[in-house]
Amino acid sequence: MADRVFLVVSSGDRDVVLWPALTYALNAKKRGWMEDVKVIIFGPAERLAAHDSEIQARLKNVQEAGVEVLACKACSDDWNLTGLIEQAGIRVEYVGPIISRLLKDGWASLAF
Repeated sequence: MADRVFLVVSSGDRDVVLWPALTYALNAKKRGWMEDVKVIIFGPAERLAAHDSEIQARLKNVQEAGVEVLACKACSDDWNLTGLIEQAGIRVEYVGPIISRLLKDGWASLAF
């Protein structure tokens, strides 16, 4: 059974990002439900991460709990959001190879 999970958060619905996605990520790490947790902000969710201060604050809380957070460089570059996302303290990388590696390494995945 997997004890490592990564969340692909792509929804443009801020309630989905704030509640099920980031709340699960935070609790999974803080409460020890999973040993290792990563959050990948992808697609429409990147617009929220770039412009929504409440989501930025929640992402910071998640990071402070020890969850690695990153965003997709291909999407952020396409939408001219890379600088804003980086200013929010989120690492921006090409996530296709990262997601593939995590899956090959046996990580569980969740999509929101």
